[in-house]
Amino acid sequence: MKRLMGAAIAAGLTLLPVVPAAAQSTQNPAMNAPDQLAWQLFIQANQRAGGTNSMFETWASDTDTFKASPTFPAGPEVHAAQRPILPNARRQVLQRSGQLLPALPPGAAQGALEESRRNKAAFDFIVSNNLFKRSGLRAAFGKTLTFPVDSVEVKANWVPLAQISDFTNGKVSVAQAPQLYHINSTSDGTQFALVSMHVISKLVPNWTWATFEHKDNPQRCDIIGCADTFGSTTPFVPPNPAANGYPDCTKTTALKAMLSAANIEPVYSNYCLKGSQVDFIDNTGLATRLGNSVTEAGFVDTSSCITCHSRSAWNQGGTMTSQFGFNDDGTAPLGPTQPAWYWTATGNPPLFEGMAGLTRTGTSADFVWSIPFCAFDDTRQPPAASPCVGK
Repeated sequence: MKRLMGAAIAAGLTLLPVVPAAAQSTQNPAMNAPDQLAWQLFIQANQRAGGTNSMFETWASDTDTFKASPTFPAGPEVHAAQRPILPNARRQVLQRSGQLLPALPPGAAQGALEESRRNKAAFDFIVSNNLFKRSGLRAAFGKTLTFPVDSVEVKANWVPLAQISDFTNGKVSVAQAPQLYHINSTSDGTQFALVSMHVISKLVPNWTWATFEHKDNPQRCDIIGCADTFGSTTPFVPPNPAANGYPDCTKTTALKAMLSAANIEPVYSNYCLKGSQVDFIDNTGLATRLGNSVTEAGFVDTSSCITCHSRSAWNQGGTMTSQFGFNDDGTAPLGPTQPAWYWTATGNPPLFEGMAGLTRTGTSADFVWSIPFCAFDDTRQPPAASPCVGK
């Protein structure tokens, strides 16, 4: 823990000193106690930031980042979010292959909107390397790019407050929501309730991955269950698709102490860690899985955050190399990164960079899909706006 804390502080990332003393003895918590670290990062991202804003809402959105003159916001900024990208991309893949489009169950991603934000370290890295525009991606093709260790990114999913009863299958009324959810408003005054959140950090080379859901999300633990060995008194909740929701994720004494010591809204105690991920496979060789019932609605069974993001890349023309890595049957990739996503080779020898007959076809975005997907096209006249600009 001390080694990680020292490296993080030196890099400018403050891991909040709210972990009980007993937990601080953990060496390299990113790898050995990922659930504990996930909660630290969640609390950091959701510190009060004035008014109705949490800290992550003061970070740069895709709209702030992927434009001609990227600007880190001077204060909280509210941008219109968009429909969750991944479920829609999967439906497009299925539609192209002529397969039936699966219906999403009520309370999955129905009516949900999505936004991505990054802290100053991640924003500065993208801007300083010109990764916010297509000409910059073309110039960086073939280079190795690595975000600084203090980088943190968040993907948040919101539901209009007026729809919260439908979203929760009647479990939560509009009147009850302010006591249960973090709520904020868009520029037109429409109120939204935060229902889920991904939090990732560069504290290890392949990033740390964690996803959180509100306790009343009906499909919260469906398919892969919910796992939290640090913050929940029930470390694993098995999937129970027949149930209308899952039991409350009762907090451990250690997590209660963290939340109590933090400058955070009390409603954040109603959010649960769905799971964390730091490796492609487990110690038996099985591919690890992590998926959110909102963010990855419809394909949680084949969702692996680390694998999907390891495929984020662009080609020599500066465009992304795949539609978020979905296979033709709509499944998502599982397991380790595949060389074929980045290289072509003649014959079938063991691959290593520099070998004869090996040609690079993709450049890694260091696990950050926003770069190849959101970069605005400045190679056209007039330039084409980023597809990630809030609408």
